[in-house]
Amino acid sequence: MKKQQIALSATAIALALTLGACGGGGGTSLGTGSTTTTQGIITGFGSVFVNGVEYDIPGSTPISMDGSDATESELQVGMLVTLKGTVNADGKTGIASSIEYADQMEGVVTANTVAANGIGTLTVMGQTISVTADTVFDSRVAGITSADLIQVGNIVEVSGYASSSGEVTATRIEVKAASQAAGAIIEVKGIISNLDAGKGVFNLGTLTVDYSALAAAYLPSTALANGQYVEVKSTTPFDGSGSLIAGKIELTDDGVKGHEGTLGEELEIKGLVTANFANDQFELNGRTILIDGSTRVENGTTAQLVIGTPVKVHNHFNSDGQLVADKIDFKNASKIELEGSLEAVDLTAGTITLLGQVIYVDNSTVMLDKSDTAVRYFSLADLNPSNGDHLEVNAYLDAATGHLIATKLERHNYSNQAKVSGSVNSTNGLEVAGISIDTATATGVVPALGSGNNAEVKGVYSDGVLHASEVSVDD
Repeated sequence: MKKQQIALSATAIALALTLGACGGGGGTSLGTGSTTTTQGIITGFGSVFVNGVEYDIPGSTPISMDGSDATESELQVGMLVTLKGTVNADGKTGIASSIEYADQMEGVVTANTVAANGIGTLTVMGQTISVTADTVFDSRVAGITSADLIQVGNIVEVSGYASSSGEVTATRIEVKAASQAAGAIIEVKGIISNLDAGKGVFNLGTLTVDYSALAAAYLPSTALANGQYVEVKSTTPFDGSGSLIAGKIELTDDGVKGHEGTLGEELEIKGLVTANFANDQFELNGRTILIDGSTRVENGTTAQLVIGTPVKVHNHFNSDGQLVADKIDFKNASKIELEGSLEAVDLTAGTITLLGQVIYVDNSTVMLDKSDTAVRYFSLADLNPSNGDHLEVNAYLDAATGHLIATKLERHNYSNQAKVSGSVNSTNGLEVAGISIDTATATGVVPALGSGNNAEVKGVYSDGVLHASEVSVDD
């Protein structure tokens, strides 16, 4: 592969790359009232919601972002964080003693195949980024209002669940700039492979990193080796056609991916399976998790531990520093998308009504206000049907209760448009995700829809019926 070489003075690199190394947190026990360590995404504020618990943030609580001191106002919904704190006896509230956030990468987009529905993949500096219905999107660049509009050359910051082979499922994507400014830092994390110390190159996923011209001061004190988890920073322009010219390389988490702990220390992780279960182990967010005879499995079986499955796992560290699962709790991925005008809100029950469907909202629901009001501490209490609140909701049908549970809720400015995406039932008239559909007003060719198909319908909702203007079959 060709290399891109641009000379920078040692002083310029030193000034641009003087950033703190990212480290993992600590903890002692997941029992209520004692210090806990949990890793998961921020789903809302008030003070901060992580893994279904609302944590107060005292003024003395240290908060760091990419190794630098930060404030609560800099944290954003969708960021994957490590939080230490205590959980109250109710299991729903607690107090944070520290919060750490480190992005997975901040770099140049080299390809975008995200569809208009917000689902697909980005390629960022050789790393494949999966964008899902639950990925939180934000942008500082005018005109880029959704993930499908991200352009090649844009600079994005990605937070998410990374596999050991480099693929990332994004929990949050923010477009930071239209292009890489002169001297701007780009950064990427990953596990070293194909190291050639003689030539000064290695791979992070499919990305080739060239550190051949890097002075010892900008390398870890420990010799680089295959299998190390590192962060590479660069100020050299990168367009994806050659190697990334490293300006600084740091061992992340002391070179071992994820939080490190001591014998008996417990750690809760919520995320996605990134390698299938085999030989009494699987991979969660790129971390190997062991299963033994005492592991409890709830709402599923180990056979369901396949790539992409959302789970929450309570673990402890064994004497070898390995994570052993104490309890695995399967979480439902969102299967249904609803968009329309809010019809009702019940603060006592914790529900909203949208397109005639009652939807439950809990502490794990990602809450975003993308209306002009832009409330940061956004909650059900801010919703009111009389205000013309327009909502987009991702949800799943809970098999145990039969309830629709929201995984993500966004408020937007008023619109009379409605949309539903989900499973088709044509037994008693046409329904999608339980909503009656009238296709008589649809334009273009209406595809044949049979029970079991997945369809997306756009139109206007009235009197319990979604009157379609567009109908399509989802892949």
